[in-house]
Amino acid sequence: MVTIMKYFLCLLLTLSTTISYANGADWRKSDSDEEKLKKIIKVIPSTSDIMFQMGERYKNLYWAAKQGKWEFAEYQLEEMESLLKTLMITRPKRKETARNFLDYGFNGYEDAIENKNWGAFQKTFNNMRQACEHCHELNQHAFIKLQKTPIKGSSPALD
Repeated sequence: MVTIMKYFLCLLLTLSTTISYANGADWRKSDSDEEKLKKIIKVIPSTSDIMFQMGERYKNLYWAAKQGKWEFAEYQLEEMESLLKTLMITRPKRKETARNFLDYGFNGYEDAIENKNWGAFQKTFNNMRQACEHCHELNQHAFIKLQKTPIKGSSPALD
C-alpha cells in the first residue's frame, strides 16, 4: 500500500510540475525586459567556451590542410574568424587582443590555401600558433600552450 501511495504521489508531483511548466513558465514571454536581459547575459559564451571551440578548429585546420582538404581548411579559418568576432562582442575586455590576433594570426593563409601549398601552410600555421600564445600571454594565460603539430582533428570530415 505504501509503495502504491508513493507511486501516485510521484505521479501527481510530475503532472503538477508539467502542467505548471506548460502554463506559462516560458520566461521569454512572461518576464520583464530587465529579467530577460539578465538571463540572456548569463548564457553568453565565456572566453573559455569560445577558446575551446577555437582549439577544435585549430586542430581541424591543420589536419584538413595535411590531408589536402583545402576547402575544409578554409572553412575552419572562417569559423575561427567568426568566433573571434563573437568574442569581441561578448567579452569587451578581450576586444583589443582579439583584434590584434585577427590582424596578424591569419596572415598568409589565403595564398597557402589558394595554391594548396603545404609548405607555406605549415609556416603560416606556426605563425598562428605563436600569435595564439602571444595573445594568451597578453591575457594572463601564458600557461596555455598549443601543440606545434596537433595529434589529430576532431571532425568526422577528416580521415
